[in-house]
Amino acid sequence: MLLVNRLKSEFFGSGVFVHTLVSGSRNIGKGLFNSQCLTSYLGLLLLAPGLCAHENVLSELDILGAIPSARIASRIEQTTNRAPASVTVIDQELIKASGAQGWVDVFRLVPGFQAYSVNANRPGIAYHGFGEELPSRLEVMVDGRSVYMPVFSTALWDDLGVELEDVDHIEIVRGPSASSQGSNAFLGAVNIVTREPLQDHGLSTGLTWGSRGTRETRFRFNNHLGPLSYRLSLASRHNEGFPGIPASDAGKVDDGRELYQGAFRGTLTPTVVDVLDINLGFVRDRAGLGDADHPDEFIGTRFYSGYQSLEWQHTFPDGDELSAHLYHNSLRVSGSANRGLISELLGVEPALIPLLIGVEDQPFIEGLGSLASERYDFEIEHQLRINDELRGVWGVGARSEYTRSQLLLGHDNKIREEAFRGFAHGEWRPLHGWLFNAGFMIEETFVGTLVSPRLSISRLLSPDHTLRLSVSHGKRAPSIAEANLNQRIEIDGILLDPVIRSDEDLHEEKVTSTELAWSGNFPAMSLMVETSVFLEQARDTLDAYEEPLAVPALFSDEDKVQSNTGEWESKGVELQATYRPSPAALVRLHYTYRDLDSDFVRRLEPEMQLGDFNASRARHAGGLLMNFRWTPSVSTGLTVYHQSKVNWRAGNFIDEFTRVDVHISRSLRLSRYAGELCLVVQNLTEDYSEFNDENVFGSRYFLTFNLELP
Repeated sequence: MLLVNRLKSEFFGSGVFVHTLVSGSRNIGKGLFNSQCLTSYLGLLLLAPGLCAHENVLSELDILGAIPSARIASRIEQTTNRAPASVTVIDQELIKASGAQGWVDVFRLVPGFQAYSVNANRPGIAYHGFGEELPSRLEVMVDGRSVYMPVFSTALWDDLGVELEDVDHIEIVRGPSASSQGSNAFLGAVNIVTREPLQDHGLSTGLTWGSRGTRETRFRFNNHLGPLSYRLSLASRHNEGFPGIPASDAGKVDDGRELYQGAFRGTLTPTVVDVLDINLGFVRDRAGLGDADHPDEFIGTRFYSGYQSLEWQHTFPDGDELSAHLYHNSLRVSGSANRGLISELLGVEPALIPLLIGVEDQPFIEGLGSLASERYDFEIEHQLRINDELRGVWGVGARSEYTRSQLLLGHDNKIREEAFRGFAHGEWRPLHGWLFNAGFMIEETFVGTLVSPRLSISRLLSPDHTLRLSVSHGKRAPSIAEANLNQRIEIDGILLDPVIRSDEDLHEEKVTSTELAWSGNFPAMSLMVETSVFLEQARDTLDAYEEPLAVPALFSDEDKVQSNTGEWESKGVELQATYRPSPAALVRLHYTYRDLDSDFVRRLEPEMQLGDFNASRARHAGGLLMNFRWTPSVSTGLTVYHQSKVNWRAGNFIDEFTRVDVHISRSLRLSRYAGELCLVVQNLTEDYSEFNDENVFGSRYFLTFNLELP
């Protein structure tokens, strides 16, 4: 993988890509960025071979010589066309070339993913999701360390402690992957692989200025001390969030951010067969949280997170590998706001409050309050090759974690959970042209023993073409917070509003996935294509129904109960293709069609009522990325993304939109120093909303300057 990345970096190191859905002859832009402009740009790409005759330019075969490889699907290093599931690999060159300013921009490059801004600094990222504020069915890892936070039942994307510049590549499984990555990988899995310290040397710094009061600084220092190679990264980010909402009396919405983070990665090689990987980091973040439908209720919330990770890997003489990985994650969150006296909120005299609600008049405090989450995880893994036809991996692991939250759990005590797991996967080539992948994960959790298997059969039609049929069954245990949810608004023991609680008999969610996929590599055409047809059937999924209270609360006579009362069937088609008409040009397409049939219980009494969330997905979504490098130092690009209408479950109805971005970068040589200047303009088309109507995404401008000092 590193060889492929370095070959590509020789020419595409700061290229630019374009992203759009190809659908009819619809005008995709305004002003200069219309269909004629796009046609002209495509023409330049096709004429690129004649424009780029340069003695230092790599040939197409040099760049296209290898298909990306990944380990995330089966825990065995495999090229993506040999993996048991659909895998997308996003490398550093593509991240830089796309002009991505954050994780939402990155995951818009992946078929089947929904990526949106819940508010200005809270991303929502899910695979085949339904528009939740906190998507919970995607496993997210950084260098193999899970960053899934049990107190929120999701990953806090902006608090990962990883800068985009420190990413080497991202491995993404598009589909259920509980068989290899465990319960949280119910619908997919992501592993963000950071750059090895040996890949860079010296000091580099970066600055970004832009819309929304954006100010970002980055420092990275790479060096070595004997057998230890290390990287130290520091960064800060500031923005002012979405603009004020004219229709709101609140005016400016407090959803800005002030973030500081640091990370250390060291690679120690005490012997030629042993490697010790050390990762440490922290994040200090202050961000405004709230619901855009109530802009005056945003609350400044502080996040304090840290992690420590130690991984040892030993290589045996026969090539087998043994590894042990120990890590620790911690999170502390605090945020509250004094909304004023209860009498002021209700608009009554203070003397009437004891008569109305049975307590003395007092300040009403709102917010997350104080919550905490902590996790320890240990895993041993053995990679082995039995013969030329059979190789595999097996391992065991244990996890201990706790969660504490007065707001979410109804008390301030710690709730602790232990889980144990074992896994095994094998790749078998019994006959020429046939490849079998099989694996399973067994987890011992508080809901019982969960077994998640997967079987994949691949027909290798030729070295460049593969047809794959895979079937998997996954189970997901509720997180600590989901299983113990008891959110209530109380004052001095008086129940004002029961918000939501968990059913006492929660059990695991279940999903069965079937996929038929074809991948093709056409070296003569410089083209790679991968398409799949999928069917996902989920049952016993977590949802909430309403039930009447035996004793009504002051402001509500109903309670919400989270239970295993949901189910859905999702089916569709995904496509991704990469075309390089010349070494200086790149075209990359992806498209998703998804149909959804679902139901859930709205209420049980006095008679059962059912509902559905069939509209909570975009039926069509996709993009086309184009990149053209005019000279070894100048590249430009155009990015267009399209999504059809959707009614998010936790958001609003969002009409279809098409977004157009442009990107231009210029490499600089300043004496002994190498630099780069990059301008990104996002959304040249009409303003649109992604999740909440009130959060309007207008045109944005970002200027970035990077400098490397040897």
